[in-house]
Amino acid sequence: MMQRQAHPMFSIISVVLNGAEHLETCLESVACQRDVLVEHIVIDGGSTDGSVDILRQWSNRLAFWCSEPDDGISAAMNKGVIHAKGDWIIFVHADDYLTGPNILAQVRGALDERCDIAAFPVLFGSPPQLQLLQPRKAGILLNLKMGMCHQGMATRRALFDRIGLFDGSYRIGMDYDFLLRAYRCETRIKTCSAPVLSTMRDTGISSQRGWPVLQRRLSEERRIHFQHTSNALQRLGYSVYWHVYLMYRRWLSSLRK
Repeated sequence: MMQRQAHPMFSIISVVLNGAEHLETCLESVACQRDVLVEHIVIDGGSTDGSVDILRQWSNRLAFWCSEPDDGISAAMNKGVIHAKGDWIIFVHADDYLTGPNILAQVRGALDERCDIAAFPVLFGSPPQLQLLQPRKAGILLNLKMGMCHQGMATRRALFDRIGLFDGSYRIGMDYDFLLRAYRCETRIKTCSAPVLSTMRDTGISSQRGWPVLQRRLSEERRIHFQHTSNALQRLGYSVYWHVYLMYRRWLSSLRK
């Protein structure tokens, strides 16, 4: 059973909107964690499918939960961060789940004072069809692509106080915007090849492959890039990159029709 302490080491934040189908799997994966102090915070955006009934049933095992309309995923994630008391924050949403009862204890063993973000592998897809996604080392390529999943990241709570919360103007790319801001502030980012922190189902908006959703995601990534340019040379580089990359992605999309 989840240990309830005044100052937990981990705050697990889950965002849900009409996610009753998989919500209990997520809740159980957090509640069964062993040998680690953890709190679970669930932010529901006003579900009408039975998710709220499930949260009421689990309320004595949750540090905080609420159900009310919000302004999207970024706003819900920020609300969770504001309520978090743990030293480290991990986002595991209603369609996701931690991979085993000892996983947070293993993650704790990989954390140290030299990192503010620790990125771990995740499994992606719908069981039993799962793909292992390893985080890419945080380096120059982070200026172009995220290279890791936020469901596989443990972020020091104090980092949000230092660089700010998620930008609510982004509906899909809020995690990339946050990570790029962190990287540009010389945040210490550590990548780990093990353990596999969570399973991320391919049901979220960022996982959809249709061109309309992909176009929205690419549009947000482009805006993130130009928002964080600091000189004319960077702007020129991004202009060339996006001219070529958009043509490439449109070509790929046409092949899949």
